[in-house]
Amino acid sequence: MDATTRPRVAVVNDYEVVVAGLAAILEPFSDRVDLADAFLVDDPVNTPVDIALYDTFGREGLEEVQLQKLLGRSEVARVAVYSFNFDDDSVQAALDAGASGYLSKATPASELVDQLVRIAGGEEVVSGPHGAGRSSRDDRGWPGRDLGLSEREAEVVALAALGRRNSQIAESLYVSVDTVKTHLARSFRKLGVHNRTELSALIHRRQSFRRVLPEDDDQR
Repeated sequence: MDATTRPRVAVVNDYEVVVAGLAAILEPFSDRVDLADAFLVDDPVNTPVDIALYDTFGREGLEEVQLQKLLGRSEVARVAVYSFNFDDDSVQAALDAGASGYLSKATPASELVDQLVRIAGGEEVVSGPHGAGRSSRDDRGWPGRDLGLSEREAEVVALAALGRRNSQIAESLYVSVDTVKTHLARSFRKLGVHNRTELSALIHRRQSFRRVLPEDDDQR
């Protein structure tokens, strides 16, 4: 890729609303990046891309296997992780798995595009956990936003609805069990449910939480 070529970027996640929201963030910057594709983790890649931007929403940890699966595709040149989780172990695990970047969801959209251009040019980029200026949060989509859930609450709810215990959710999201309990308590109040059974029933009815399962999901 030469300096005059826009990097071709694809956005990746299991949740359709997450993929669509991240694609919407990048679309206004079409003069700098070419949004070549948007797909779910196990979907076929329709066109060669310079960067697959892997959104970790609802994923259990970084899942190095998934990163390596993306990097194993001949159509994908590089992978960048897009996440809230910035503990040293998760960042290093992503880089060790072959990721070329680890980017914060607190980063404003224009800075995110800057980082993608640098990655496409061959740099390894790790952004800080706190972005400067206006975050892309107002533009991103996530399951449950229409129900008043914050993005973090929605991640906890999504994993709880899959039957994960508080300790498993905490480990997946690199937070404490008490933080998970706090997010669940707030989510219960916002959603008007009283227990996990009611929560799961509500979540599985909501279109915004529609999840396309990877082929090997039953082995997870």
